[in-house]
Amino acid sequence: MNGESGVLGPQVSGAQAPLIRPVPPGPQAGLTCGLADPVGVDEPSPRLSWGARLAEEAAVTVRAEGREVWRSSVPAGSHLVDVPDDLLAPLTPYTWSVDGHAAGAFTTGLRAGGGWDAPWLAGDPRAAVSLRGSFTSRPGRVWLAATALGVYRALLNGVRLGEEELAPGWTDYGHRVRYRLLELTRLLVPGENELELWLAPGWYAGHVAGGGPGRYGDRPAVSAQVLVRDGAGVRRVCATDAAWTRHDLGRPRADLIMGETVQTPFPQAGTVHTPFPQGGAAEPVAVPEVLVEADPAPPVRVIGTVPAVCVTEPAPGVQVADFGRNVVGRVRLRVDAPGPARIVVRHGEELTATGRLYTDNLRTADQRDEFLLGPGRHEVEPAFTLHGFRYAEITGFPGALTPDDLEAVLLSSAMAVTGSLTVSDPAVRQLVANIGASADGNLVSVPTDCPQRDERTGWTADISVFGSTLSFLRHTQAFLSGWVTSLIDGQRADGAVPHVAPVLPEYGYDSPVWSDALVEVPWLLWRRYGDDRTLRRAYDPMRRWAAYCLAQTEDGVRPGRALGDWLAPGTVETPRNLIATAALARSLRLIAHAAGVLGEPHAAEYAEASARVSGAFRRAFLDGPRLRTETQTGYAVALAWDLVAPEDRAASARALAELVRADGHRLMTGFVGTPLLLPVLSETGHHDLACRIFNQEGYPSWRYQLRAGATTMWERWDAWHHRHGLQTPAMNSFNHYAYGCVGDWLFRHVAGLGDDPRGTGGGFGELLLRPGPVPLLRQAHARYASASGTVESGWRAGPDGVQFTFAVPEGVSARAVLPVRGAWDGMTVNGTFLMGLNEQLPVTRLAGGGCALSLPPGRWSFTAPSAATAHLLQEWDDLGSWRRQGFQTR
Repeated sequence: MNGESGVLGPQVSGAQAPLIRPVPPGPQAGLTCGLADPVGVDEPSPRLSWGARLAEEAAVTVRAEGREVWRSSVPAGSHLVDVPDDLLAPLTPYTWSVDGHAAGAFTTGLRAGGGWDAPWLAGDPRAAVSLRGSFTSRPGRVWLAATALGVYRALLNGVRLGEEELAPGWTDYGHRVRYRLLELTRLLVPGENELELWLAPGWYAGHVAGGGPGRYGDRPAVSAQVLVRDGAGVRRVCATDAAWTRHDLGRPRADLIMGETVQTPFPQAGTVHTPFPQGGAAEPVAVPEVLVEADPAPPVRVIGTVPAVCVTEPAPGVQVADFGRNVVGRVRLRVDAPGPARIVVRHGEELTATGRLYTDNLRTADQRDEFLLGPGRHEVEPAFTLHGFRYAEITGFPGALTPDDLEAVLLSSAMAVTGSLTVSDPAVRQLVANIGASADGNLVSVPTDCPQRDERTGWTADISVFGSTLSFLRHTQAFLSGWVTSLIDGQRADGAVPHVAPVLPEYGYDSPVWSDALVEVPWLLWRRYGDDRTLRRAYDPMRRWAAYCLAQTEDGVRPGRALGDWLAPGTVETPRNLIATAALARSLRLIAHAAGVLGEPHAAEYAEASARVSGAFRRAFLDGPRLRTETQTGYAVALAWDLVAPEDRAASARALAELVRADGHRLMTGFVGTPLLLPVLSETGHHDLACRIFNQEGYPSWRYQLRAGATTMWERWDAWHHRHGLQTPAMNSFNHYAYGCVGDWLFRHVAGLGDDPRGTGGGFGELLLRPGPVPLLRQAHARYASASGTVESGWRAGPDGVQFTFAVPEGVSARAVLPVRGAWDGMTVNGTFLMGLNEQLPVTRLAGGGCALSLPPGRWSFTAPSAATAHLLQEWDDLGSWRRQGFQTR
């Protein structure tokens, strides 16, 4: 950056400067093998990616213990390479580098193709228990491989191993369960070592989705083995078997949804507490045959803590701690108990009018933790439960509770941060923070819809509409690829795709947009990361889904199914068969693109099918450019998914604009229409209307939530309403990331950073940089560490004009579109006047206003004078007449 103006690149003075010399881009994203330095890689041919496209041919080298085991040349433009399978041994750490720089690492797993023969030991259907075995220290590298039907925590000689929480996560247990690998070598003591596994019901035997306990099985089970790798190969020296013992852990209640009881042992006469009993024999148990595979996704970890900001006492003996924001995790308590104490902590997102905890929207979820403590100082927290909350109501605490006595411990699947969005408006900064907070809180093993009530399932549409925003903010490739496996596991034999993954059959199958996540998410992973492996794995399931849908069509129109434009606030419902037919045309087109990427022979077949369904859509739902049933969502899907005839597109966009104006510049869209509405308006020449919708402060709008004090995204536009208060407790989550999909518009159409929608390449290698200034903002800047290198795009407005700044990585094509008009004489590029430089940097003036140009790699600054940007600046002056819609903020 060059001073306050935010100029990127060198400043060249004088109109006669002969060349524009872009500065090479800065450092790129780190090296990954699915994740950064993963341990336990069972992928037959591991894929290495270095977060940038090579400017020239380079050598990738893989070493084991300093010895080179593989070296390969990769061509210019590459950003990844696959390591041949036959070179790698099990349980072996490897390092790798590109031309000797920035070494990464990975450790192979068992590499047994899913084979797993360690015995299983049973746990308790309600409690968390401790299972213990011992083994003698051996020379060599020593590893623990463990898995569970339930959740576990591992300890060696009383010391916790690793940082993972709720291992091994949630999968479709009818198909697979995943294991983690931990190295023990440096933690062993001479002679006997005790291995301990804490086991709790988790998703397997605990409460899941309001259906009671025992969803998959009556009680949890755990399986583990200790393996030694030395010069002779790999040997197993210990496994969970009948020689192990089982012990009370002092956690007689441990449920993900209902909460946990933590008891410390202390023998006091006349109390209900007794010392924990001595261990008994562990119980070997037969489990259904299931594939055990290494977990490719990031583990759930503690990602931070949040202190309480204040404590109130709404009733005698009832104290309520406010953490200042909606969080996901659990409460850590510090207690100085003069005698035996029973402390109960209940969790909720809201308070009642009397300051008590509001729990009606939790439905059957108890979210109640209990601590049974002896005298003395304690720091206690649960280990096997998870809560969504802002407030904790505490009873039984000895004395007055202070904010120093507790903190919230945040849990999430630990994904690397890849993107940032900086804006001048504090409200929009809060919105971006809310989007990130909802993402972190709902990414616990699977992408869930909500973290607080008794649902907490992997709803498909939620992640489908939010996936692009999420993939700007976090490195999602390994996480979403693992989830796609669960989605495929849940597909029915007839091709129907479930609404949630892991599948819960009672939640249903076959809803347009929801079930189309089977197509959308793998395609997103290809576009963002060049992940053709997930695309390949999903390709045949996509085709089965397409065949299932096509068999239902009548004259090309698919019947309406299930959920429609979920939670749209308008009174006119978008026809469900319109959404169904549009979604089918969209999926067929993406399957055609996938076939082309994968070299499959079906591309023309699916392109023709998409065209056929698109034609049926026009005949059934359109009269020329206008919809027969006019809704914002109807126009949004028709325009976003190219279902309008090309000659009618501009008129359809005008019809949508008329509808938006008639609706008072308010959105009337739900889960289907909201992610499409603002982008469609911005892309069809109505960016000003998109900005007016975004800047609305009345209901329904994003700013309405902010004015009401939201710290995460809401499930409903009216989760709280200034007239009727809280919405129905039957379905009202205050932490639900779906409407955070506006983040994609902020990245692409406000800051201007996105991939080119005209392309079908993978790895973010084709950029469209299209900044769109917004009233109320003076500046917006986005940065994204893509698979092809770090991209930047932004703008800054001032009294003398607008400055646009970009950074383009090496090997990436970039098209920039600048919203400038009129006078060009004063425009500069990196300080050099644009006039006379067209041979070096060709500029195309667009019919609708603005200009387009191709940008070579480097950092660029374009400064447009006020004469060329007056139409942008004037919008700020016109804003006050419609912006303010007052209501009493709660």
